[in-house]
Amino acid sequence: MPTYHFDIEQGTPEWNAIRAGKWSASRAGTIMGGLDTKGLADLVMDVAWGRVYGPIEHASYKSAAMERGNNLEPETRERYAFQTDHVVEQCGFVEHSTILHVGWSPDGLVGRKRGIEAKNPLHKAYMEVCDRMKIPAEYRWQVKWGMWVGELEAMDFLCDHPLAQLIILPCELTESEKQQMAERVEVLEKRVAEWVEKLMNRKREAA
Repeated sequence: MPTYHFDIEQGTPEWNAIRAGKWSASRAGTIMGGLDTKGLADLVMDVAWGRVYGPIEHASYKSAAMERGNNLEPETRERYAFQTDHVVEQCGFVEHSTILHVGWSPDGLVGRKRGIEAKNPLHKAYMEVCDRMKIPAEYRWQVKWGMWVGELEAMDFLCDHPLAQLIILPCELTESEKQQMAERVEVLEKRVAEWVEKLMNRKREAA
């Protein structure tokens, strides 16, 4: 079963340390996108650096949107718990049961078989979700990654705005998608290994 780190608080140095060098759900869109994109090449370098040297300098950087989400997320969890009658636990990090260096920082867990991914967009993005009632494409793989890592039976995508109603959208995960993610990690691990070897060689030369 997955490894749960309830003793780690998200956003702390300990959290940055455990995420260093791992393929995490927050970057799943990049991971599962094109194999030849600059974004993926940069991510591979970040992962390799994390394996050798630990958390990178900008690991704790938060954009305005991220700050907004962090500030509003507790209220969204409360609204979700009230609306669904679920008890929501917080967990710092979850590691895949069989594949090394793969993890997920859940926005909340309901037992061990359901998770939540919460987003707190500005009004126009909220309205787009309200209109389409589908998980936005940019978060599709992030949500599926969490289901895969946590071996969950259910995942709820939450789209919330403090002035509007909470939107709850269930996510589905197929066996084919699980296989796609596992295969992509296998491909990218080879690229990371090449970078790790180069970095370690430099370290040995300087010793």
